Amino acid sequence: MGVAFCYLYTLYFFQSWFHTYLVKARGFSENDLLLSSLPFLVGALGNVGGGLASHLLVRKLGLTWGRRSIGVVGMGTAALCLAAVMFTQPWLWALIPLLSLVYGGITFQQPTMFAVCLDIGGEYAGAVVGAMNTAAQIGSFVGSVAFGYLVDRYGNCNVPFIPMVALLLIGAWLGLKVDPSQVLVAPAQVATNTTGIPVVVE
Repeated sequence: MGVAFCYLYTLYFFQSWFHTYLVKARGFSENDLLLSSLPFLVGALGNVGGGLASHLLVRKLGLTWGRRSIGVVGMGTAALCLAAVMFTQPWLWALIPLLSLVYGGITFQQPTMFAVCLDIGGEYAGAVVGAMNTAAQIGSFVGSVAFGYLVDRYGNCNVPFIPMVALLLIGAWLGLKVDPSQVLVAPAQVATNTTGIPVVVE
């Protein structure tokens, strides 16, 4: 759940403030915004690539590291590229490749989040996915509000990237703690047999 909060906090920048940032902070014109579709194209490729890579790595490295490595690489790459955006002046370099790789890195690790929910959840996979999505959407809400607040407070469009970078790094670190081999086990249920004696039903 912590990983989901961390990456959705940043991902929703692209869903909410991305185009405003390009115009206000990077001087994009309406025609230039055609290029703003590039991160989403990279993201789509990253999403498919992350799922395939995890599938192959699980076969090669085992379940635990086959899942963990994707999250660490994806969020680690996104964090480094987003940090670089803050120090990059040319708008073209900020968008291509840096912001594209930020979104691509986030979506690269995204398929493993759902895969881990299935790995851990077992027969409770739906509940685990629901809990993960709840934490993720809290992150998206907080991130969307925080971006506007921080820009208004400090008058600098780069300031909101600082907590994003920090959360991506925290998410990558938390990803190292994920153990998809620990499957939830159904709690024992107590039933009563025909003699009236309580029995444990697994």
